[in-house]
Amino acid sequence: MRTSPPFKRRAAAPAAATLAAALLLAAPAVHAAEAGALSYKIYGFVNAEIETVKAKGGTTPYAQRGRVTDGNSRLGVYSTFAVDADLKAVLQLEGSLNSFDQGGVSDTGSTSTLTSRNSYVGLDHVQFGRLLVGNYDSAYRSLVGSGGAMGGNLGLSVLGLDLWNNTSAQLTGNAYSVFSRGEARYKNSVHYFSPEWHGLQAAASYGFDEARSAGLNRGRSSLAIKYQTGALQVGLAVDQQQKTGVDIDKGQAGWGFRTTGQDGATTRFIKLVATYELPTRTTLGVGIEKASYGFQQFIPPSPGNIYPTLNNGRMRQTGMMASIAQRVGERTTLMLSAGDLGRLSNAVVATPDDYRASQVSLGAKYKLNDLLTAYAYGTRIRNHSQQGVNLGQAPLYSANTGSADAYLSPGDSPRAFGVGLIANF
Repeated sequence: MRTSPPFKRRAAAPAAATLAAALLLAAPAVHAAEAGALSYKIYGFVNAEIETVKAKGGTTPYAQRGRVTDGNSRLGVYSTFAVDADLKAVLQLEGSLNSFDQGGVSDTGSTSTLTSRNSYVGLDHVQFGRLLVGNYDSAYRSLVGSGGAMGGNLGLSVLGLDLWNNTSAQLTGNAYSVFSRGEARYKNSVHYFSPEWHGLQAAASYGFDEARSAGLNRGRSSLAIKYQTGALQVGLAVDQQQKTGVDIDKGQAGWGFRTTGQDGATTRFIKLVATYELPTRTTLGVGIEKASYGFQQFIPPSPGNIYPTLNNGRMRQTGMMASIAQRVGERTTLMLSAGDLGRLSNAVVATPDDYRASQVSLGAKYKLNDLLTAYAYGTRIRNHSQQGVNLGQAPLYSANTGSADAYLSPGDSPRAFGVGLIANF
């Protein structure tokens, strides 16, 4: 996140007025952090791709076509207010510019708002760490995620496990990704981040379920720990979703694999990731994620059993990925990522191998200057007959397009080839 002007000092009230005007004009600004003064900066990026895409193999193929795709563009304001030498207030408002190429309306009919992304208020203490309240990435994503060097969602500006974060070639970060499917942004949430101690840092998150749909409390929690020494970073994280399990009915109806609210079911993810930078300017990343999905299956009366029953069980699946990036000269980076989603043990619909998937993404980026980067990529996903792994930031939908229930038909295997340009500010 780049800001340009030097520090300027203003009192808190005038600074707030200046902030509002600056946000409307989307002009970068930074102000000095001192007791009784407000410090803020405007940041973000706009990321666009021109690509050709298709998805074949399932019951409803997605025919080849060209398109312009938004790569998770955003606009944000980050601010601090110093209380004393050790304590400061922190706040952030971050909005998604997603689907700017379609007037701000996505393929599922949703629109973005100013606070649709990470938006919070909190306290940051030198000795006791940071406490945030609002709408924010879970510890599973923000501390030990895959979109940055280790955690976060910084796009192509850094090298981490997922080299293609914020593009169609992305492998991680969504429930429909091939890896790190437990990542999420928690609404109505509280987050704690410890201070770093000799390279070690921990975090915890909890998201309250205010809706309580069908009377179910689907609160979600995560814990993460990260260690860094020199060029090596290692992270371990756990994410748990209460009252959440595999939707057997949707699977039987041909919608593929998905989860829903279920009493007596719990879904849990645990992952271990590591990145390392060699002296040859080569960056390596590896990761493994274990998923455990609870489920409840209603079994109606039959001639052999006149009473309806609920079958409670658990399905398990392992995802893995690896990546390598090689910097060539001062401006060019060659990048390769590959991931595999294994068999789904104890599958109720079809066979365990029918839920497998794999993805490979290959390409390069070229840094034009500190603000502008061009890139080119190709990505190929192979879904088995019951799986629906999709493109990272601009998924393809072959059924119910334009509605909140849009989905990729199980077995359809997306491919994308494109070029992109990302401008940071």
